[in-house]
Amino acid sequence: MKQGIIFDLDGTLWEVTNTTYNSVNEIAKKHNLDEVKIETIRSVFGCNKEESAKLYFPSSPLEEALKLTDEIAIINIHNLKKYGGNIYEGLESSLRKLKEKYDLFIVSNTDNKEYIEAFLETSGLNNYFKDYIAASELKISKAEAIKKIIRNHNLSESIYVGDTIKDYEATKLAGIPFIHAKYGFGKDLKTTYCINSITDLPSIVEKVLR
Repeated sequence: MKQGIIFDLDGTLWEVTNTTYNSVNEIAKKHNLDEVKIETIRSVFGCNKEESAKLYFPSSPLEEALKLTDEIAIINIHNLKKYGGNIYEGLESSLRKLKEKYDLFIVSNTDNKEYIEAFLETSGLNNYFKDYIAASELKISKAEAIKKIIRNHNLSESIYVGDTIKDYEATKLAGIPFIHAKYGFGKDLKTTYCINSITDLPSIVEKVLR
């Protein structure tokens, strides 16, 4: 029996609000646009490309906003590969425990797999994950990406770990259990399972995947 744990990235494995804020506003300044507030940056994590573009540049036509979002992606990946992000305390030790029994994966809504690769490279955690998918890059929903991981790796049981309502909704559509990372960006989700720290995850998983 193959069991897998599929992770969201932002707000679950790492936090990159400040780097993303700087990248977004470098592009906004370049095009003489208003500053994008830090609260908006936080609200974008977990969104797909079109949703992100609308939140970043609500006054711009969608086609223009999408082009600006592409520019942001390029500079943000460069900055993240150079400076890395804030990895949640206890992540590696938790992954080490989980990998003893489960296959580990990442499914993010990002439209560029290099974003996920920036996390893997700068964190040094690449060897813990068997596969990853950038859902928007493949033009599929997060739920479809989760199903793709399950199908491609013949998982008999799996769990998705994420932090936002969008993660929860995608997991329900995929038909697997959800564990809410309460330390991330989503608040007050009414879920069966939750963790206050990534270090809580191994014990919770034992209760879900028996």
